[in-house]
Amino acid sequence: MDDSLTKIIDEFITLKANEGQNKILPLREAIQRYIKPGMTIHLGTAGLLPTAAIYELTRLFYGQNPNFTLISLGLTTIHSPLIYAGLVRKTITTYLGDAYPSPSPNPVFQKAYQEGHLEIEHWSLLSLVQRLQAGAMGLEFFPTRSLIGSSMAKNNQDDFLLPQGPFSEDKQCGLLRFLNPDISIYHGLAADPQGNTLIAPPYAENIYGGLASKRGVIVTVEKIVTTELIRKYARLARLPGYKVLSVSEVPWGAHPGGCHAYGLEFLESYAIDHPFILELRRAGRSEKDLNNWMKEWILECAAREDYLQKLGQIRLDNLKAKAQPEFWKKDLASILSAIQFTDPANSLERMVVAAGRKISRLLREKNYKTILAGIGASHLAAWLANYLLRSAGVEVDLMAEIGFFGYLPRPADPYIFNFTNIPTCKMLTDIPEILGLFTGGYNSACLGVLSAAQVDRFGNLNSTIIPPQFLITGSGGANDVASNAAETLVVLPHGPFRLVPQVPYITAPGKKIKTLVTTLGVFEKLGGEEFFLTGIILDGKSAPAEIMAQLKEKTPWEFKIAPAIENFPLPTATELMLLRLFDPQKFFLTEE
Repeated sequence: MDDSLTKIIDEFITLKANEGQNKILPLREAIQRYIKPGMTIHLGTAGLLPTAAIYELTRLFYGQNPNFTLISLGLTTIHSPLIYAGLVRKTITTYLGDAYPSPSPNPVFQKAYQEGHLEIEHWSLLSLVQRLQAGAMGLEFFPTRSLIGSSMAKNNQDDFLLPQGPFSEDKQCGLLRFLNPDISIYHGLAADPQGNTLIAPPYAENIYGGLASKRGVIVTVEKIVTTELIRKYARLARLPGYKVLSVSEVPWGAHPGGCHAYGLEFLESYAIDHPFILELRRAGRSEKDLNNWMKEWILECAAREDYLQKLGQIRLDNLKAKAQPEFWKKDLASILSAIQFTDPANSLERMVVAAGRKISRLLREKNYKTILAGIGASHLAAWLANYLLRSAGVEVDLMAEIGFFGYLPRPADPYIFNFTNIPTCKMLTDIPEILGLFTGGYNSACLGVLSAAQVDRFGNLNSTIIPPQFLITGSGGANDVASNAAETLVVLPHGPFRLVPQVPYITAPGKKIKTLVTTLGVFEKLGGEEFFLTGIILDGKSAPAEIMAQLKEKTPWEFKIAPAIENFPLPTATELMLLRLFDPQKFFLTEE
């Protein structure tokens, strides 16, 4: 090879270790440079939470009135300092509330909303992602089957239309207006100096918000690496450098969220720091305690080193250990002696087991192939059914909305997005695929399983608001599941607040919700719009006639009774043991 050809190959053909503009900035400088008052900020949820950026944003704008509009799939305990500090005027979201260990209203969000300081625009998971998809693709709108028949459709008429079907009059399809934030913030596994970023699956909303952002993306990562290394792991590269404004190396940048870096030899995973989240959740109940928490963990932690030093090396090492795929075995061993496997089943356990049996029956009878379960008693029932079906040789794949497909939940931690479930997945993908394709795609063979705050005699669900101003949590993916799955089963305790003649807010329409399982009975739609009582859940003490009397007394509508009533017997030892392995601390199974 002559010298001129060698020169051409070296200059033009040979790959360089690093390419592109160097955009490395300290996080504080990046936020000061690119984020201005009045902006619409999108907090990306793709694999990892951008917690360090959230707290830096809080720190820099604390005591000011920046009037941000915040776009996020969900605002949970971790996000509450942003709202408490008064930085956010409006949020466009699908969920506002505490999420761990179980969903519940958050007092910080509640207070801001009731006092008129926070405007909330409610969407479902899939519909919000689809709006960002339209924005990223330069489209004026995006078609959807979600929202139709819900209160969200009525309340968002400026951004949601329900026209006559252009090709088929008998098929309704909604249109969602595009959404373009001013700027996005993401936390990734790693990026090169230009900003080409590796994102950890499951991808949740994916990077549509970043691609839709008018100005671009502020990126934080666990580690800045070479372009050469990005090429090696190109299968995980989701965010292209040309959309990135700045790159900041922020180790532990998702904490107290976790970081799953399975299969990457240059990074260590770390688990979700549940005690930290619970500490913030408790602090949120008292203004004095929350002020102290803000001072300790945000205002006085100006440098990242201060934050990590305060956490302490022992805690950090423990979180790394807990992130290992088989750590659940140690976790379970540490609490196994406290689990009372032989205690009689309580009302919630009897309800979940009855729901699991109904799920198993529906899967067999209607040949459904997948289960999409929401959070709460619903996912425990789906988990139980999944394992019992598998043991009987029936093929079924369990899904979770953020991108889990074909997963097998591990014991010890009932949190639905528990990291130890990730290595059991057959596929890791995103919300549009899970909720749009696998739940509601062509010839859907998915059974949805949901919980809610309220249900009425038509199967309509409410998990959003009790008028005039009691904020619950929001739709999350519930509306998408109820709108798109082949059919849906609902699980929730029987009570005067839970069962109502008509829900005051329709989070999810009841058209495709065919079965309701409560702590007292099973209701089904037998060819009409309203539930019939079809089953009684035995408690081992009361005669069926006594339970029937309770059902009539405690159900706030006059229900019809099916010609044949099924009596659901007490849980078997196997069913109860599995259930208590899933939720050993009874986060979801403690009676109200």
